[in-house]
Amino acid sequence: MMRKTLVVLVVAAVAVSLAASAGCVSKKRYRTLEQESARKLGQAEARIGEMAQKAEALNEGLAAAQGALTAARDENKQLAAGVASLKDRLAALENQKAELDKSLAAGRETEASYQKKVRALNGSVGALKAKLSGLEAAVAAKDAEIGALKQAEAGLTAAAEEQSKKLAALNADKGALQAALDKAVASRKQTTLVLGILLALALVLAVVGFALRGKRSAAA
Repeated sequence: MMRKTLVVLVVAAVAVSLAASAGCVSKKRYRTLEQESARKLGQAEARIGEMAQKAEALNEGLAAAQGALTAARDENKQLAAGVASLKDRLAALENQKAELDKSLAAGRETEASYQKKVRALNGSVGALKAKLSGLEAAVAAKDAEIGALKQAEAGLTAAAEEQSKKLAALNADKGALQAALDKAVASRKQTTLVLGILLALALVLAVVGFALRGKRSAAA
């Protein structure tokens, strides 16, 4: 009986020692995992912050480019309308000159009167043509500006989409890290529960062993 009691005590002591040792190891590993996870989460959050700032800057640049493109198109429409108006006025002056030629041929206009009116018409035509040339140059320049703004818009749109994808990937990585940490916490709680049960069993065995030993001593 004494031997059985000693065996029980030894088993209890070994169980307590193993449980305590396992608990220490588990706690140390958990702390290491927690620290590493916290470090990685911190890095992920920092990168997400940087990427978010870049994405915001790109979106602001894209909005500015789109606004400039809209304004340039509106200006171009106005310039095109001005060109069309000048061409209509030039056509009207050319018609007037043609009518003068007919009047001169028909004898309804004298040579002197004809020359005077033609000089006035030619002056008006020359002024309108100069103005038309300036407007057409402005339209060409505005077309080039619109082309450059379109390219800028396309580049900024592509960059913003790429930045958005990278940001989504970083958020996914952060979520995975958080999930791993949550899993580790759950595992730690489960391990703590098991170790607690083992310690409780070890203590029960120790108490039983001491009780049996006391009864044996009393019987002797």
